[in-house]
Amino acid sequence: MKKKILNFSFMMFVVLVGATFISCTQRNRAPHLGEGIHIVEKEGRFYLFIDGVETYIKGIGGSNRLYHASAHGANAFRTWGGSVERVKANLALAEEHNMFLMQGIWLSQDSIDFHDEEYKTRIREFVRTLVEAVHGHPKLLIWGIGNEIDLGTANTPTAWRFVNELALLIRSIDERAILSAVITHNAEALNMIAVYAPAIEMIGINSYGSIGGVQSLVENSLWQGPYMITEWGPTGFWETSLTEWGAPLEETSEEKRLVYEHRYMNYIRHAPRCLGSFVFLWGQKQERTPTWFSMFVENNVEGLPLKGEKTPMVEAMERVWTGIEPAQTAPVVRGIYINGRRPIESVRVRRGETFVGKVDAFDREGDTLTYVWEVMKEATILGFGGSFEPRPDRVGEVQTTMNNTVEISISEPGNYRLFVYVLDGTGFVGTANIPFQVQ
Repeated sequence: MKKKILNFSFMMFVVLVGATFISCTQRNRAPHLGEGIHIVEKEGRFYLFIDGVETYIKGIGGSNRLYHASAHGANAFRTWGGSVERVKANLALAEEHNMFLMQGIWLSQDSIDFHDEEYKTRIREFVRTLVEAVHGHPKLLIWGIGNEIDLGTANTPTAWRFVNELALLIRSIDERAILSAVITHNAEALNMIAVYAPAIEMIGINSYGSIGGVQSLVENSLWQGPYMITEWGPTGFWETSLTEWGAPLEETSEEKRLVYEHRYMNYIRHAPRCLGSFVFLWGQKQERTPTWFSMFVENNVEGLPLKGEKTPMVEAMERVWTGIEPAQTAPVVRGIYINGRRPIESVRVRRGETFVGKVDAFDREGDTLTYVWEVMKEATILGFGGSFEPRPDRVGEVQTTMNNTVEISISEPGNYRLFVYVLDGTGFVGTANIPFQVQ
């Protein structure tokens, strides 16, 4: 039924969409690109000018370690929401590190809320207060109105009309920053925005393993404007292979490094309608594992001798952002095994019996490597759309070795993961993990 509505929308609204897009980008076609933010289209390619300077966004997801981000070549960071005071603090950080800010405005992913006048009134009042407090700031680049509301039940005309209302409210106060909405890799959501939220000037798309299809997704939609990849990174746990008991297989940090570099150079940097991206996650979080999306490892976890070291994905971004080979690189982790078996082999061991974990790793600079091993239970309390997850329980003690093997035994049947952190003493770390089942 939805497809029929959208097809009808295409026939009935295509002229309106085209006219509206021209209208909402008139300010970006100023004959003299001086002060202000301008998006310019030329021969099917879009360009971003900030106060007269052509700028391609090399962004990070999160406000962590901005010094490192700026030093490695980033020029922007993205947040997902926050209070007025938090947004002011974000802008102070942006000034301090000479970076631009994409500031999110969090919206519900439940369609019921967009029929609730009390909820909508509360959001309107907050948005007005927020924009009045910070509008015109030279480092405020983009307003991100909602994040992945299409991931829940809110991919509806009613929800997108409210997004459009908020965009118009923001524009009535802030004449400078770009108006954006952020969605998943979702063709229907693109079409919904084109029809029901014409005040949106740029679309943010979050895409991981399917990022290679973003350009064609946009080109085959009703959306005629520019976009950014507002979240991207490794292959997601919903996209990867599983063990026989359903545990997702995470890439090693070296596999992720190659993935980040390939996806940036092939699917982001040269896409004609893409104005840049925000890599995920410039920080650390638990999401299925503590390492899956984390570009830095944990810090101050009791019993775990890690200090927030940089993963190879940080190295990857420095390489693609600057075009210069980094002076120092991370340990290369080629694989992890239990009793000689790979993660894809759905490894099982007997309870109480000693098994051997092994990692295949080396360091390009020849630095001495230290290996930190930890076993955790497989995560069972799972978030949705990036929401909070607790760190899974550790089993036994963390072991640190100077060689690439470890011996472990577990007495309780269940599903587990063996993690290894390979440290080179220079602030970098390589990571890998392998799910296994104790019978």
